[in-house]
Amino acid sequence: MQITTSDSQAKSTAEDSQGLFEPIAIVGMACRFPGASDLDTFWDRLCDGVNSRTECPPGVREGRVGQLYEDTSSIPSACRFGAFLSDIDLFDAEFFRISPSEAEFLDPQQRMMLETCWQALENANIDPLTLRGTSASVFAGMSNNDYRYLILDGADTSQ
Repeated sequence: MQITTSDSQAKSTAEDSQGLFEPIAIVGMACRFPGASDLDTFWDRLCDGVNSRTECPPGVREGRVGQLYEDTSSIPSACRFGAFLSDIDLFDAEFFRISPSEAEFLDPQQRMMLETCWQALENANIDPLTLRGTSASVFAGMSNNDYRYLILDGADTSQ
């Protein structure tokens, strides 16, 4: 895709409440993708055309996909591959002032969002305390709510 000057200018401005376009600045970025735990690694893999799809670790294929098939030997071979994030168990709840019991029920995607938002501030070399009372914004995205269903499935509802 080729970006023309007008496309580039449109992507670097934001429309205010009066319909006027004001410049915006992206000053920090962070990401976490399968095979890329940071922005530099993600960019390198993207430029090199590296595919982050790997064979499922033992138990994953039979666990999640296995729920769809009564006989695990009939699972299609295409289901043996996936894209997996590493180190999702390394969340530092204390750093974010989250109790261990609360962190246990916090969706891993929410944990990663906290971490990557913090990394974006570090990437921009910004002290978070200097942002209080300003119009600075953090835009983050995630999808899915599978973890909620795992928690609900494991909940003791007999009480």
